[in-house]
Amino acid sequence: MSDPGFAVSVEERRRLLEANVAASQFFRRELLRATGGWPLRYLTDQGAREVLSTESIWKIGYAPDSWTRLVDHLREQGFSYGTLVRAGLVEWTDEGEAVDRYRDQLMLVARDQRSAPVGFIGIGPDGQARSVTPTTAIHRPSNVLVGVDEQRVLLGDGAVPIIVDDPMDAIAISKVSRQARGRWAGIPVCGAGLSTAQARILSGASVTDTAVVVLSGGDAERRQTAGYLLDLAFFFDRVRVIGLPPGQTPASLYLTKNGPQQLREALETSRPLADYRSRRYVAVTRRLRTPDADPDPPARGPGL
Repeated sequence: MSDPGFAVSVEERRRLLEANVAASQFFRRELLRATGGWPLRYLTDQGAREVLSTESIWKIGYAPDSWTRLVDHLREQGFSYGTLVRAGLVEWTDEGEAVDRYRDQLMLVARDQRSAPVGFIGIGPDGQARSVTPTTAIHRPSNVLVGVDEQRVLLGDGAVPIIVDDPMDAIAISKVSRQARGRWAGIPVCGAGLSTAQARILSGASVTDTAVVVLSGGDAERRQTAGYLLDLAFFFDRVRVIGLPPGQTPASLYLTKNGPQQLREALETSRPLADYRSRRYVAVTRRLRTPDADPDPPARGPGL
């Protein structure tokens, strides 16, 4: 079971996971069939149109703006209403009708420590990524991650996990990584912060002793992100940081003039997180404009 508050049999877990797999395939098919609309514009504007390739490691999908398309599809595949409700895919209206829980959203599969597809992250027309699956017998938002299974081979070959907020940031980093022999793997936390359980999942897929956190946004967002130090320090010997100028993200930096090179330089000039917390991020902003290399990692220590 994924949450101590729920007891689920092996057979029940299997059926709930099968429903999520079928739903993810449905969402993926809907996106690949799309010929217009905001999802395609959004992916294009974010520089992530490559996810529309069947070869992409990022199997992003789309939940159509309809009431029962998913319900009807999964019912045709033999899933009961009870299974779909318990999986978090379907909800009941006040009139007693079963309707799709997810509508008009880009969808990413969220996986647990076993890499099982237990829930979903949604991105709406506002561009905000968030967990959309309720707590179920197999899903708890703080116990899942996006991007680990997609980049498991990369992480297993020694890529350093780069923790970002948004999936589009992770995709931008993965593009730069391909040009740098797979040195980095972007891992999005999707607006929910990083929990100890998520840090454990990431550690289990990584062979490196280093994790890097990207700080972006305003002071409040940076302070929250800097708080990942303790959770990461349980599992990684070295936790480092990249500070981007206010208002800039890895995805937006990638789209600027010479953006791929600038993003690569930022990834190459991380510094210890504890050191960063004692400095103003203005210094890092200056370094991004005129990088002063910090090629040697700090001595191994207690999470610093």
